[in-house]
Amino acid sequence: MAEYFTQVDAQYFWIGIGFALVLAEVLMGNFILFFIGIASIITGVALWLGMPADNGVPFLLFAGLSIALLVGLRSKMRSVAVGDVASSSVDEDFVGRDVQIESGFDAASPGRGRVSYRGASWNAKSDQLQLPVGSFAKIMSRDSNLLFIGTSEE
Repeated sequence: MAEYFTQVDAQYFWIGIGFALVLAEVLMGNFILFFIGIASIITGVALWLGMPADNGVPFLLFAGLSIALLVGLRSKMRSVAVGDVASSSVDEDFVGRDVQIESGFDAASPGRGRVSYRGASWNAKSDQLQLPVGSFAKIMSRDSNLLFIGTSEE
Protein backbone atom coordinates (compact mmCIF):
# COMPACT_ATOMS: atom_id res chain seq x y z
CA MET A 1 0.00 0.00 0.00
CA ALA A 2 2.80 2.45 0.85
CA GLU A 3 4.37 1.66 -2.53
CA TYR A 4 1.20 2.88 -4.27
CA PHE A 5 1.39 6.28 -2.55
CA THR A 6 5.00 6.79 -3.63
CA GLN A 7 4.01 6.18 -7.26
CA VAL A 8 1.20 8.72 -7.27
CA ASP A 9 2.32 12.05 -8.67
CA ALA A 10 1.92 15.02 -6.36
CA GLN A 11 -0.40 16.87 -8.71
CA TYR A 12 -2.87 13.98 -8.78
CA PHE A 13 -2.76 13.77 -5.01
CA TRP A 14 -3.61 17.49 -4.63
CA ILE A 15 -6.31 17.38 -7.30
CA GLY A 16 -7.83 14.22 -5.78
CA ILE A 17 -7.90 15.70 -2.29
CA GLY A 18 -9.41 18.88 -3.74
CA PHE A 19 -12.26 17.06 -5.44
CA ALA A 20 -12.88 15.01 -2.28
CA LEU A 21 -13.15 18.21 -0.23
CA VAL A 22 -15.48 19.85 -2.74
CA LEU A 23 -17.71 16.76 -2.66
CA ALA A 24 -17.60 16.73 1.15
CA GLU A 25 -18.92 20.29 1.08
CA VAL A 26 -22.23 18.92 -0.15
CA LEU A 27 -22.67 17.33 3.28
CA MET A 28 -21.41 20.32 5.27
CA GLY A 29 -22.95 23.31 3.50
CA ASN A 30 -20.88 26.04 5.15
CA PHE A 31 -18.53 27.00 2.28
CA ILE A 32 -15.31 26.12 4.09
CA LEU A 33 -14.41 22.77 2.57
CA PHE A 34 -15.36 24.08 -0.88
CA PHE A 35 -12.71 26.80 -0.84
CA ILE A 36 -10.08 24.53 0.72
CA GLY A 37 -10.86 22.01 -2.01
CA ILE A 38 -10.53 24.66 -4.72
CA ALA A 39 -7.17 25.70 -3.23
CA SER A 40 -6.04 22.07 -3.36
CA ILE A 41 -7.15 21.70 -6.99
CA ILE A 42 -5.30 24.91 -7.96
CA THR A 43 -2.19 23.62 -6.18
CA GLY A 44 -2.42 20.35 -8.14
CA VAL A 45 -2.82 22.24 -11.41
CA ALA A 46 0.18 24.43 -10.54
CA LEU A 47 2.25 21.28 -9.92
CA TRP A 48 1.03 19.85 -13.22
CA LEU A 49 2.11 23.05 -14.98
CA GLY A 50 5.63 22.70 -13.58
CA MET A 51 5.74 24.38 -10.18
CA PRO A 52 8.55 22.90 -8.06
CA ALA A 53 7.32 20.31 -5.55
CA ASP A 54 10.22 20.60 -3.11
CA ASN A 55 10.88 22.72 0.01
CA GLY A 56 7.19 22.84 0.94
CA VAL A 57 6.25 25.15 -1.93
CA PRO A 58 2.96 23.32 -2.63
CA PHE A 59 1.99 23.55 1.04
CA LEU A 60 2.72 27.29 1.12
CA LEU A 61 0.68 27.82 -2.05
CA PHE A 62 -2.15 25.70 -0.66
CA ALA A 63 -2.19 27.58 2.66
CA GLY A 64 -2.07 30.98 0.98
CA LEU A 65 -4.82 30.11 -1.49
CA SER A 66 -7.00 28.62 1.24
CA ILE A 67 -6.79 31.74 3.37
CA ALA A 68 -7.25 34.09 0.42
CA LEU A 69 -10.29 32.20 -0.89
CA LEU A 70 -11.89 31.87 2.54
CA VAL A 71 -11.40 35.51 3.45
CA GLY A 72 -12.02 36.96 0.01
CA LEU A 73 -14.86 34.93 -1.40
CA ARG A 74 -16.68 33.04 1.35
CA SER A 75 -18.99 35.88 2.41
CA LYS A 76 -19.74 36.80 -1.21
CA MET A 77 -20.53 33.22 -2.20
CA ARG A 78 -22.64 32.63 0.89
CA SER A 79 -24.90 35.57 0.06
CA VAL A 80 -25.20 34.40 -3.57
CA ALA A 81 -25.84 30.73 -2.77
CA VAL A 82 -28.06 31.10 0.28
CA GLY A 83 -30.03 34.14 -0.83
CA ASP A 84 -32.53 35.89 1.38
CA VAL A 85 -35.16 33.16 1.62
CA ALA A 86 -34.09 32.11 5.11
CA SER A 87 -34.13 35.64 6.49
CA SER A 88 -37.51 36.50 5.00
CA SER A 89 -39.37 33.76 6.86
CA VAL A 90 -37.75 34.03 10.30
CA ASP A 91 -40.91 35.21 12.05
CA GLU A 92 -43.37 33.35 9.84
CA ASP A 93 -44.22 30.90 12.64
CA PHE A 94 -44.88 33.74 15.08
CA VAL A 95 -46.54 36.82 13.61
CA GLY A 96 -50.32 36.65 13.62
CA ARG A 97 -50.49 33.61 15.90
CA ASP A 98 -52.52 33.47 19.09
CA VAL A 99 -50.95 33.34 22.53
CA GLN A 100 -52.55 32.95 25.93
CA ILE A 101 -51.68 35.32 28.77
CA GLU A 102 -50.08 33.40 31.67
CA SER A 103 -49.06 36.17 34.06
CA GLY A 104 -48.18 39.83 34.33
CA PHE A 105 -49.87 42.61 32.38
CA ASP A 106 -51.27 43.94 35.66
CA ALA A 107 -50.62 46.89 37.98
CA ALA A 108 -47.37 45.31 39.21
CA SER A 109 -45.97 44.82 35.69
CA PRO A 110 -47.88 47.01 33.24
CA GLY A 111 -47.37 46.13 29.59
CA ARG A 112 -45.11 43.16 30.38
CA GLY A 113 -45.76 39.55 31.24
CA ARG A 114 -45.56 35.90 30.22
CA VAL A 115 -47.55 34.21 27.48
CA SER A 116 -47.94 30.62 26.36
CA TYR A 117 -47.18 29.82 22.73
CA ARG A 118 -46.97 26.24 21.42
CA GLY A 119 -46.56 24.83 24.90
CA ALA A 120 -43.68 27.12 25.89
CA SER A 121 -43.68 30.18 28.12
CA TRP A 122 -42.41 33.40 26.51
CA ASN A 123 -41.64 36.90 27.73
CA ALA A 124 -44.05 39.34 26.15
CA LYS A 125 -44.61 43.05 25.86
CA SER A 126 -47.75 44.93 24.89
CA ASP A 127 -48.90 48.50 24.34
CA GLN A 128 -51.91 47.58 26.46
CA LEU A 129 -50.90 47.91 30.08
CA GLN A 130 -53.34 45.36 31.47
CA LEU A 131 -54.52 42.07 29.99
CA PRO A 132 -56.45 39.45 31.99
CA VAL A 133 -54.77 36.11 32.71
CA GLY A 134 -56.20 33.41 30.47
CA SER A 135 -57.18 35.81 27.68
CA PHE A 136 -55.80 35.57 24.19
CA ALA A 137 -53.72 38.01 22.15
CA LYS A 138 -51.95 37.98 18.80
CA ILE A 139 -48.22 38.12 18.17
CA MET A 140 -47.41 41.33 16.29
CA SER A 141 -43.64 40.86 16.09
CA ARG A 142 -40.71 39.17 17.77
CA ASP A 143 -37.25 40.24 18.89
CA SER A 144 -35.20 37.17 19.84
CA ASN A 145 -37.16 35.60 22.72
CA LEU A 146 -39.42 38.61 23.39
CA LEU A 147 -42.84 38.59 21.78
CA PHE A 148 -44.68 41.82 21.09
CA ILE A 149 -48.38 41.15 21.39
CA GLY A 150 -51.62 42.99 20.81
CA THR A 151 -55.29 42.24 21.10
CA SER A 152 -57.44 41.26 18.13
CA GLU A 153 -58.97 44.75 17.99
CA GLU A 154 -55.61 46.43 17.20
